[in-house]
Amino acid sequence: MAETIKSFFEFLMEKNKWVLSVLDLIKILCIPLLALCLGMDPVYGQHEAPRIYTEDIIRFWEAYDALEEAASTEDSIRLIQTLYLDQASEGFRRFIKARELTAEKYVQQIAHAPKFWESVREKTLDIKTYIPAIEEQYVQFRSALKGFKNPPICFAIGVLSTGGTVQKGWLLIGTEMVVADSTVHKEELNSWLKAVLPDHAQVLEFTAHELVHTQQRFGMGAMWGHLNHRLLSMSIHEGAADFLTQKVTGATINKSMYAYGYENEEALWKEFSQEMYGKDFSNWLYNGTGSTDRPADLGYFMGYRICESYYENAKNKEKALNKILKTNRYRRFLKKSGYMEKF
Repeated sequence: MAETIKSFFEFLMEKNKWVLSVLDLIKILCIPLLALCLGMDPVYGQHEAPRIYTEDIIRFWEAYDALEEAASTEDSIRLIQTLYLDQASEGFRRFIKARELTAEKYVQQIAHAPKFWESVREKTLDIKTYIPAIEEQYVQFRSALKGFKNPPICFAIGVLSTGGTVQKGWLLIGTEMVVADSTVHKEELNSWLKAVLPDHAQVLEFTAHELVHTQQRFGMGAMWGHLNHRLLSMSIHEGAADFLTQKVTGATINKSMYAYGYENEEALWKEFSQEMYGKDFSNWLYNGTGSTDRPADLGYFMGYRICESYYENAKNKEKALNKILKTNRYRRFLKKSGYMEKF
């Protein structure tokens, strides 16, 4: 039963899987009530020490080194499977499922960009040096956000497909992406990766953003928003994570995208406002490979600005932060934010 309760908190969080079935509706309607009636414990404790796991990184590089002895592609796939994926920790098993990671994908990425992998290796192995700062983020969020609970974090090596995600109450971090900086070799990577991999490591920016996602609330409002104004709902959902991250910790992901947003805000709002009540979010969210004439993921910026406007207009700032975190009535939130009146 505890695992069922856990699954609810991550149920709507998988960014590319916002599809509701009859079973999904049952989860939304019934699980929160059941949890309340049974007095179930949450996925993660409110006062327990942060649990941060990094052992999968070591296993990856052991498998990587073993590839030198591989006689064929099939041998390489077998080694990645048996030495890395089959040895996955609990958190990494969730990562594998959430991002559909396979040994074939790892072998392909390693073969395609060998200079990148060699240049990022030591940076991934140094991830433990960030743990004190991550633990401080937990402290900051507990101080600022009512009822903040400590989720576990798993740092693993992915296939250059995601910096971070949330799955069943876990923060799952693609370490190879968040530690990349100006010294890693990017010349073998595709145009999207060249654009999104920053010139400095963004470990703390990603952990803070995903920590917010673990605390956001879902229910009937989220379901209604998904069915009726998906772009607006998802943009506020992501923008809230960026806004609260910046407000509480001072960290900002993708500064270049935000710079473009501020420079073109009025035109972006005009375009966004014409699409925000629709279901198609492909021009605004998770569109890294498809956005060629401007930065990807500008829906984050629009959601951020809506949340910022709400906060600025609120008399009680502490209460406003928690409202931004927990809101799932997105059209009402937009109206109360006052953002539309700026243009």
